[in-house]
Parts: sequence; C-alpha cells; structure tokens
Amino acid sequence: MLLDPRAILLFAANALLFYLMLLVNSALAAWPVYLFLLGPMIVLPALYLRHQSYFICTFFSGLWVDAALPGPFGLFTAGFLLTGAFIFMARVRFRAEHNYHPICLAHGLNLFYIAVLSLSAGFPAWGSGAFWTQVATTILFSHLALLLVAPWFFNFERMLFALFHLDVEPEDLPVS
Repeated sequence: MLLDPRAILLFAANALLFYLMLLVNSALAAWPVYLFLLGPMIVLPALYLRHQSYFICTFFSGLWVDAALPGPFGLFTAGFLLTGAFIFMARVRFRAEHNYHPICLAHGLNLFYIAVLSLSAGFPAWGSGAFWTQVATTILFSHLALLLVAPWFFNFERMLFALFHLDVEPEDLPVS
C-alpha cells in the first residue's frame, strides 16, 4: 500500500495540534508569551510508520506549518524531514508504546525548532536583548505547556488508531 491510513490520522492530529496552538497564541496576543508546540508532531510518525508514509505525513505537516508561521519558507519542512529522518533511523532505540521516550523526543525537537527559527532571524535580531528575552520566555512557557500537551497528544493519536481499528504497534521494529 502506498500510504498507510495511520499517516492520514497522524496528519489530521498534527493539524489539530497546530490549530489549537495558533488559537491559544491568538488568545495570548496581549501578553508577551508565545507557545511553540511543534515537537510532538514528528515523533509518532517517525516511530510508527514506514518510510513512505512517514515522509508524506511529515512533508505535508511541514508545509502546513511553513504556510502559517513566520520564517523562511521551507524552514520547518526541511527541519521536520531532517529530525524525522534522524528519529526514523534510530527508532529501534526508543520505546514507542509508552510516553516517556516520545515526550523526551518532543522536548528535544521543540527546542531544536525554536533554535532554528531563532537562528533564521539573522544578525540584526541577535544583537537585541529583547529578542533573547522573547526566545527565553518562549522556551520556558512552551516546554512547561509541553509537559501537559505531549502526553495528551500521544495518547490522542493512539486513541485514534484504536478508534479506527488500525494497528497500534509500530512497524518494522525488532521483536524483543
């Protein structure tokens, strides 16, 4: 099969998480707080799907994020594909059926995406103290929110698999 049906569900869950993140950010517009919760979007597609389905899900999720967030176009698509490929190659080392490893991966990916977005701002922004204060508050509040959102999101994705009677086990993993 060209596309695993789980990839469609994972893309829909990614779109929901991204929409909710943007909704919360628009509600927080009066405050100097910005939530950046892109880390969980890549973890389960890279851990659960075969390479074709993972690539399609990650590519379209990256395009969706690139279209909505400020930054150079293609930044998040390339970042999603790069980090997803890293997780995909090392996925035998992670326990995908529990939340501990996916949550740790989500925090690492989220920090990586914030760093990439901050570096893409360029030299004029780097000299400003206000820029680094905003980056620090974004990291702090995003990772605090990620402590609550990531377990919910991963359980939501697994619940979607069970609801649609799809395989809830990752593919291509060695049997212990």
